[in-house]
Amino acid sequence: MPPHRVGPFEILSVIGRGGVGTVYRARRAGSRAHVAVKVLGPAPAVDATAARRLAREYEVLRTLDHPNVIRVYEAGVAEGYSYLAMELVEGLDLRTYLSPAVDEGARSLACTVETAPDNGLSGSTGEPGPDAIRALAAMMDEPETEEACFSGPCPEGLGPGPACPPPPPLAPDALDALNRPARIARLRAALAEVADALRYVHGRGLVHRDLKPSNIMVDDARHARLMDFGLVKWVAEADEPLTQAGRIVGTYRYMSPEQAQGQGVDGRSDLYSLGVILYELLAGLPPFAAHDPMELWREILHVRPRPVEELNRGADPALGALAMRLLEKDPARRCQSADEVLAILASSAPTLRR
Repeated sequence: MPPHRVGPFEILSVIGRGGVGTVYRARRAGSRAHVAVKVLGPAPAVDATAARRLAREYEVLRTLDHPNVIRVYEAGVAEGYSYLAMELVEGLDLRTYLSPAVDEGARSLACTVETAPDNGLSGSTGEPGPDAIRALAAMMDEPETEEACFSGPCPEGLGPGPACPPPPPLAPDALDALNRPARIARLRAALAEVADALRYVHGRGLVHRDLKPSNIMVDDARHARLMDFGLVKWVAEADEPLTQAGRIVGTYRYMSPEQAQGQGVDGRSDLYSLGVILYELLAGLPPFAAHDPMELWREILHVRPRPVEELNRGADPALGALAMRLLEKDPARRCQSADEVLAILASSAPTLRR
């Protein structure tokens, strides 16, 4: 049973649910402004590690101020519920925003959520409305953030071998839809804003560690917002106890090879994840398609993804080359900073002819 109130916030409706918590639309008592409140609990059901990560997320985000990074307001514990109140972004996740079904300029991007019916109960909780369900539908095929523990060696012991059989290519009409100029323009603009957010975050010595399409929202003004800093880490700090001793956290499909091996990571690991996102948005398929985690790790460590142009001959060649560079196994062979990504995007942007 969801709470009717958490701390000073009245719960209005459900935005989404994850493995360890729920995000609600809410408002502070006496205010008409809506916020998003991530809620864990109630204790003792909530994992202590998840609670610590929520506190870390707040402590980091409260120090950040960038137009493409989500803003937080407060965090606390109320009646056994750990919560984090943040800016409510009305929009779509990146994958949905770049779906060919989204017609440029045809409709608002706002992902509305139905509020609960007025049944006389203050703060009664509703379910996501139809627009919210559609907006979240693309996330269903995206893996949750995972944590794995190995009693033996980490995946660096997995040897090279052939890639899993590739999935069938997309139909020609689907590829044509991916390559529409309006969609590619949206992709370029969103990618540049995400890269600028990463430039800012990395410049403060932080690594996101869980970059994926569902952690990037595009608001109703068509600006990308980097979200969900639950796994954020200072580059200079030693691995936290919860990621030591064979523990690996993140989302397997988007992990860099060094993150998959439990090694220390820096901003280039986030850039690898950005490369995975770019690759699948260009090709319509992920660079590695194995479903078994161990097989997926082996591919991440040892298998070179097929070039984008083999899967989509009409893909933007500069973006395809950027995706392949970001997916290099060796961090030294990738773009070395988000600034470099921004420079490539600027230099390869199509020019408008008068």
